[in-house]
Amino acid sequence: MSSLPEDNLIKQGLSQAGHTDVRLHLFDELDSTSVWLRDKYMGAEKDAESRATHLCVTDWQTAGIARRGRTWQTKPGNITFSILSSTTKAAKDMLGLSLVTGIGVADCLQQESGIQVQLKWPNDVLVNNAKLGGLLTEIHKQVAGVNPVACNQVLTGIGINFLHNPDVMNLGIGATSLEGEGVIPQAQQRDQLVGKIAASVLSAHKRFFDQGWSVFADRWQSLDWLFDKEVLIHSQQSTEQGVARGVNEHGALLIESAGTTYPIYGGNISIRPAP
Repeated sequence: MSSLPEDNLIKQGLSQAGHTDVRLHLFDELDSTSVWLRDKYMGAEKDAESRATHLCVTDWQTAGIARRGRTWQTKPGNITFSILSSTTKAAKDMLGLSLVTGIGVADCLQQESGIQVQLKWPNDVLVNNAKLGGLLTEIHKQVAGVNPVACNQVLTGIGINFLHNPDVMNLGIGATSLEGEGVIPQAQQRDQLVGKIAASVLSAHKRFFDQGWSVFADRWQSLDWLFDKEVLIHSQQSTEQGVARGVNEHGALLIESAGTTYPIYGGNISIRPAP
């Protein structure tokens, strides 16, 4: 049975990192936190509200948004939330933002739980070679509206397996959870962690907007689960094989194949370790 996340506990996590101006929207059940924020606060006609920072949290998400048009459902009690913020940074200067989001999530989880997190390009959070969670960061251009300064809205959805769920343990590359990694699953701890992860992501985004990708490059390399692995690159047209060689200054995955190295920028593709 789902229950409403506790607003004071989430605020505690946010305020510890100085994020006291985030507007909270809490639900016991919701189809998608990202869709709710998109419908409610995106668009110039909602100009003043859309420029604020919003955090939408639900105890039970029934139709979350995943990559390549997929949806996913979580059981009640896990970590599912989305953040909507805005920036005057141009979209062309925000390549790599999804990787920065992952770094914000990983840094917080390691600090708060002590588990060793890795990141699989572009948006999977792994522990012990199994998927702990995922994220999806989207940039939406917004016209100036009543405000003469045009901005871009950043919508980030994050899901972390807080509770052990045997139904998903063998899906994809395998799954794990904070509970499975030894974290005691208490609802209060879950809600505090939501606030702390959201704060870590917002702080990472601000640092990226101010300083660019270069300040995150070394940290990504230390978390890069694909680095030096042989991988299969699946697209609608074909499947190719190569070796992952990190990322470039735009956050694109570098693949070495047949003596050449080329970047992959995402899109409708899937990266899997070669068998």
